[in-house]
This record gives sequence, C-alpha cells and structure tokens, in this order.
Amino acid sequence: MVGRKKLLEAKVVHVPDGDTLKANCGNGLTVVVRLCSIDTPEQAQPYGPEAREALAAMVLNKSVRIEQTARDRYGRIVGKVFRGRTFVNEEMVRHGHAWVYHDYSREPEFARLEERARKARQGLWALPKAKRVPPWEWRKFGKGKARPVEKGWKIWPWILAMLVAGVLAGGAYLWMTGRLDISRLVPSAIFQFLSAGQA
Repeated sequence: MVGRKKLLEAKVVHVPDGDTLKANCGNGLTVVVRLCSIDTPEQAQPYGPEAREALAAMVLNKSVRIEQTARDRYGRIVGKVFRGRTFVNEEMVRHGHAWVYHDYSREPEFARLEERARKARQGLWALPKAKRVPPWEWRKFGKGKARPVEKGWKIWPWILAMLVAGVLAGGAYLWMTGRLDISRLVPSAIFQFLSAGQA
C-alpha cells in the first residue's frame, strides 16, 4: 500500500481536530500534519468533537509514519498517516468519522467506504440530515466560528422587521409634522407628556 516511499517517523503529541495532528519527529522537530483526502466536521459543528476523539484514540501519544503528499497554504504537511499497518485516513472514513474531501482525494476506495458508512449510519452519518453539513460548506458560510447558513433558511423575518421599522418611522414622522392625530390611540396622560415634549 505504501510501496518504497520514504516515510517520516514521529510521535503524535496533540490532536486539535479530526483531520489534523501535531507530531514530534525528534531532535526538536515538530510538524503539523493535515490528513489528506478527508475532511472532518469543525469543532463547532455537530460531530466535530467526536471526530477529534476518534482520531486521538487512534494516534495520540503513539508512533506513526507520515507520507507527505503536499504542503498547504498554512505550511502544514498534507499526507497519509499510518499507525502500524493501519492507514489512519482510511479508518476515519471507514467508521464515518470523516467526509471524503472529493476535490482533493486521490483514493478511489474512500468513496466506497464513505458510502458504506453512510448506509450503515455510522459516525456522523447517524446525525439528522440537516446537521450533516460538509465542513467545506461550513467554513464557506460560517468560517468555522458560527453556525453556517442552512438550506431552507428564510429571509422573511428580516423583511418583516424592516417593514415594521418603516411603519414606525413613517408614523413618527407624520406625528412630528402634525399630519397624524394619535390622541385617540394613546392614553391622555401619555399624550399630554408627548405633546409637551414636542412643544
């Protein structure tokens, strides 16, 4: 599966989320690794903490081998992670802890594993459909800091609020210019107070 490709030996010291780890390679060298071909829910998303725990259970404080496939714009190593004979990236998909990152995946088997996990309702696939938002969409709308825009979101509450504000502003303008008589709508004591203020 790994052929004769040179692998980096390291010990995982931190797992911040379900698709990222920090590993100590010795000699004071620490690397941050983004698991290639997969994407897990952000920590603020449903199933984000569970995905992180699943990865941590596999690799935290354990020795791993890392096959670098690229570097991302944050300077992280992007690659395949192995613990013994276990292909960690693959296991995350197999058990429903991760989405296949189709735009970047070069692992044909991952799509089949994702489909099996989906049918078996494993991991994140057990969530209600409305809560299964792909992480790349979450980041696009919510940037990982807030809840993303969901399908079916309605704009009518904002339109209603704007209409109400417009009516109130228009009414206030008419009353201030003397074109609106509110004496029948407002109790006399309040009307006298308002009239005194207007004068």
